[in-house]
Amino acid sequence: MHDKLKTKSRGFKWPPILVFLLILNKLEAQTATVAFQHGGLNRTAQVYVPPGSQPSDSLPLVLVLHGFTQSGTTMLNSAGFNALAQQYRAVIAYPNGVNAGWNTQSGMPGASTADDVGYLLTLADSIRARWGTRYHRLYSCGFSAGGFMSYRLACERPDRFEAVASVAGTMSTTAFAACQGPPLPPSFHVRLLHIHGTSDGVVSYAGGNGNVSAEQCVQSWVSRAQCPSQPVVQALPNTNTADGSTVEEFRYAPCAPLGPVGTTGAGRPGQVVFMKVTGGGHTWPGNTAPLFGLGNVNRDFQATARIMDFFLGSGATATNPELPNLPEKNPTWSEVLGGLSQSKDPSEGLWDFWGRRYPVHPSNHGDYDTGLWLTRFQGQTTKWMKLPQ
Repeated sequence: MHDKLKTKSRGFKWPPILVFLLILNKLEAQTATVAFQHGGLNRTAQVYVPPGSQPSDSLPLVLVLHGFTQSGTTMLNSAGFNALAQQYRAVIAYPNGVNAGWNTQSGMPGASTADDVGYLLTLADSIRARWGTRYHRLYSCGFSAGGFMSYRLACERPDRFEAVASVAGTMSTTAFAACQGPPLPPSFHVRLLHIHGTSDGVVSYAGGNGNVSAEQCVQSWVSRAQCPSQPVVQALPNTNTADGSTVEEFRYAPCAPLGPVGTTGAGRPGQVVFMKVTGGGHTWPGNTAPLFGLGNVNRDFQATARIMDFFLGSGATATNPELPNLPEKNPTWSEVLGGLSQSKDPSEGLWDFWGRRYPVHPSNHGDYDTGLWLTRFQGQTTKWMKLPQ
C-alpha cells in the first residue's frame, strides 16, 4: 500500500498553498475551544497547547488579542504564533472580544463596555486549571485594539502579567490618565514592547481621535518602570528595500525590578523596547496574510518572532532564574469553600474544569466532592483534585 502511494506521488510536487493549508489544518487540529459566561456574556477563546506538554510542565501562557473587526481565529490563522509555541514551550490563547472589539475605554459610541480585564484573567485561570499553565508571569500581545487592551492589562494587573507587546495600538486618553498613578499593587510593573508605524492611518503614531501618541505611551512606561532616560538605539538592517519602510529599535534597560521582594518579579529587571517603523502602516510587520491591516508592511523583521523572543527568549531577562510562585497559604478545601461563601470580593470564586463559575453557599459544600476545581480566595488561586471517597 505504501509503495503504491510512493509510486503515485513520484514527480508530483504539492502546490505551496496546499502545503500551507495542510500545515495550518494540523495546527488547528491541536486547538481547543474554551467557553464560559462572564459578566452575563458568553465568552470564547481558542487555545493551542504544544504537543507532548503536561500540566506538570507549568508552561507560560501568551494571550494574542485581535484588532477591531477581527477575531481570535484571525490571529490564529494569520500571525504564526502556533509555529513558535513548541520552540518556546508556551500555551497560546486567542480570545474573542465582544462584537469584534475590546473595552479599551475609548468612549466611542458602540464601543465594547464588557469587563474584558476580568474576562481575560478568568480565561487565564481556566486555562491554568485545565492545562497547568502558570498563575503569575502571564503575557499579552495584540494588534491595534488588541494592543490597547494589552496596555490595560499591564496597567491594571502588573502583579499577574510579566510583559506585554502592542503592535499598532496605543492607549485611549481615559486609559492613559488612569494609568498615570502609581503602579497597582505598589512596585509592580511589566516589561513593554511597542511596535508602531509612523504612517499608520488608523491609530496615528502622533495620537489624536481620543488616543495618545505612540511615543507618549512608551515614555510614560519608561518613567513608570524607572528606566534609564536615554535608550540604546539600533537601526535594523534594511533587508527589504521594496517595503517602503525602515526600523529603529530604542531599548531602555535595565529598569526597576518587576515586583517587590518575595514575589516572582523580584530580581527580574524591567525593560522597555520601542520599535519605530518609519513609513510603516497600520500593519503587523512580517505578516503575509491578505487583507490584514492597511498600508506598508515592513519586511525587515517578523513581529511575531520578535514578540516571542521578547517574552520568553534571549530578549527577555533570561539570565535570571525562574523563581517560585508566591508562597501559598494552605487552608483546607472546606475552609476555602467556607470563606468563599462569605466573600464579598467579585474576583473570588469557584470554577470547574471547563472554566464555568459556580455559586458557593454555606450549605452546599458537599456538592463539590469530586472532580477538578479551581478556587480564587484571599489572593491565591489553587487547583483542587477531589477524588471520590
